[in-house]
Amino acid sequence: MRKILTIAWKEIYTTFTDRNLVLIMVASPLVLSTIVALAFGGLGSGDVPIADIPIAVVNHDQPGQLGFSYGSIYTSLLVPGDQGSTIELPACQLFEQAQSGPPSVTLFGFTEAVEFDEALANSLVASGELEFQQLAPSSQAFVDGAARAAVEQGIYTAALIIPEDFTQRISYLPMIHPRLEQTGISVYANSGSPISSQVVRSIAEGITNQIAAGNIAMASSFEELQASYGPATLGQVDFESAFSCAFSRAGNTVGLDPQTIEGSSDGGATRGILVFVGSAQAMFFALFTAQFGVLGLHNERRQGTLQRMVVSPTPRSAILAGNLGGVFLTVLFQLLVLILALTLVGSLLQGKFDFIWGDNLPLLAGLLLSVALAVSGFGILLAAIVRSPEQGNILAPITNMAMGVLGGAFGFTLPKIAGVFSLVYWGREAFEKLAGGDSDIGLNLLVLVVQGGLMYLLGVWLFNRRFEVA
Repeated sequence: MRKILTIAWKEIYTTFTDRNLVLIMVASPLVLSTIVALAFGGLGSGDVPIADIPIAVVNHDQPGQLGFSYGSIYTSLLVPGDQGSTIELPACQLFEQAQSGPPSVTLFGFTEAVEFDEALANSLVASGELEFQQLAPSSQAFVDGAARAAVEQGIYTAALIIPEDFTQRISYLPMIHPRLEQTGISVYANSGSPISSQVVRSIAEGITNQIAAGNIAMASSFEELQASYGPATLGQVDFESAFSCAFSRAGNTVGLDPQTIEGSSDGGATRGILVFVGSAQAMFFALFTAQFGVLGLHNERRQGTLQRMVVSPTPRSAILAGNLGGVFLTVLFQLLVLILALTLVGSLLQGKFDFIWGDNLPLLAGLLLSVALAVSGFGILLAAIVRSPEQGNILAPITNMAMGVLGGAFGFTLPKIAGVFSLVYWGREAFEKLAGGDSDIGLNLLVLVVQGGLMYLLGVWLFNRRFEVA
């Protein structure tokens, strides 16, 4: 046993005193995981602060012969204190009943919108806040260009530009405008604020779709009633009350229902990304550690080191057990270092100590042992199959990349039916469950232990049969 431990310690010492290997084993997965977490995790914040989104509402809509303007709905909903005329419809009783309970957040508290017109554009240009020198052929084109420039320069997150014929095209009124026409509003958003821009787009779509739905409902109902009962019957129907519900969410204040993403309050997106990417990257690079450690036996045979050990009073089984045991301990130590390092990174990003792997330490220890067994077993099997280090240097990256892609080591996941063929998947899923407070990882541990044990035993058997010392 003393000789086995001595050989194993030699493998560990040789590995961790090689600076290039340490960079590959520890620094690379740690840096990659941190970069991904910083890029997609929002510096560890558990909340996405979307409030007071600056919006420029450019309303060119004209009432025309219809006598009202749907464009004023956007300004009345978004711009506080707007006095623009809106369509007065009777209250929808169904909608009023559905609104029972605590009031929801209104768009006034969610956005910071202004009605952007020629006067405001000239004021911004004159003050030097907006740089805009485009010579527009008309005041409308000037306002549109200035609004887009203000978005590009970061004054506003987005600009809603409502065309002058918006109401004329989208409205349905028998005898006056019996046919709906294709139309829409333009949302010009800043690509530097993708989340807020998407929120503004969703708000605009919601208002526009509700206006369109109300007019479509009116058109289809008028046509159906006229075809079934004749034009005389239409005068007996109170269409104003009947269709009030179709416009209720556009004609009244839009309500928002803020929701908290489950799990975000105890670490946020960065925590989840560090666990997901960090655990998968740790296992991915551990595969290389295990394979290169076993491939070292081929190099020792070429250099004559292995022959000198064999002629010494050391059993062949002890030599093999020491080398392969050293690979297992090296992988286990690498995983432990990465787990602690990722915890340190997560704590620094959170501004407080945060053990991102959950509080079930016995299960975490069992998972680390199981993962180390599976990873080193796979490495031993692969190294036993190849006949030379050159073959291993070609085959190892290919198989490891396949394991990484199937297991989610590169930030994306494949369907579960594909992922289950990768030991990286089973380990990553178990780490995620423990981090989320779920201790149901029995199946993951069983798969990892069975896979690792079988591959370990098969790899040792192949070494005994094929590894000759000349």
